Amino acid sequence: MTDHVLAAIDGSTYSESACDYAAWASQALEAPLTFLHVVDNHPQTAEADLSGNIGLGAREHLLEE
Repeated sequence: MTDHVLAAIDGSTYSESACDYAAWASQALEAPLTFLHVVDNHPQTAEADLSGNIGLGAREHLLEE
């Protein structure tokens, strides 16, 4: 019925569970197991902290309002 078990892993916290389940399924189905390691092509960038960035005179203007 099933010829192969493929598990996609990415290094996340869920990868270990995916590996365990794939190994179990592979043994239960007597099918070969392949792991496919996937990598995000778009790395996350840190967002700039602009909380203290306010233009000159803007603080006084905001206080007046």
